[in-house]
Amino acid sequence: MASFLPNLDPGPDTSPEFKRKKRRKTDQTPSSFDRNQATQRIKRWRTEREQQIYSTKLIEALRRSRSRTSSSSSSSAPGKQVRETADRVLAFSARGTTRWSRAILAARLGGGATLLRKHKKAKVAANRRLRKPEMINREKRKLPAVERKLKTLGRLVPGCRKLSFSNILEETSDYIAALEMQVRAMTALTELLAGGSVQPPADRLASNVNS
Repeated sequence: MASFLPNLDPGPDTSPEFKRKKRRKTDQTPSSFDRNQATQRIKRWRTEREQQIYSTKLIEALRRSRSRTSSSSSSSAPGKQVRETADRVLAFSARGTTRWSRAILAARLGGGATLLRKHKKAKVAANRRLRKPEMINREKRKLPAVERKLKTLGRLVPGCRKLSFSNILEETSDYIAALEMQVRAMTALTELLAGGSVQPPADRLASNVNS
């Protein structure tokens, strides 16, 4: 009779400890579907259509920004306005699918949060000045070289300070591809405007995408 009873001891593949380890590994490792999505996003930034869409939206945003500036008493630098507008349009073009795009839009909308972050940075800088340089250098030497480079990379890409190694590489690859498209589009616009064209045609905007 006892031979017909099922074995109540959990197997190695069904034990709670195994399930926890598997769940933790799954959460940390990106799936093949996520990697395919990241690859498709990078390819999208290199298409003529995406450059045309970005160029058209950038021209419209710059015109609106110029009209608002002329009607208000704002005295900010024109170069800074163009750069902020170009980055904001680039973030909108990403359609909220990346952390860096959401971070750019959130920084634009949250002025109070930006001031709070500046205050915290100033406070941290003041605390660092009170610490001895030997202590700071000792703490830097404790971090491995790869981890130091990863922290630096996380500071360069918006919204990527606390990501895992694989996720920050995906975000960085997408961000670099988007910036390359932005440079191509703005270079084409500059050349057309320098030639006296007020409203550049879409086919000429994308002429540099394969150059």
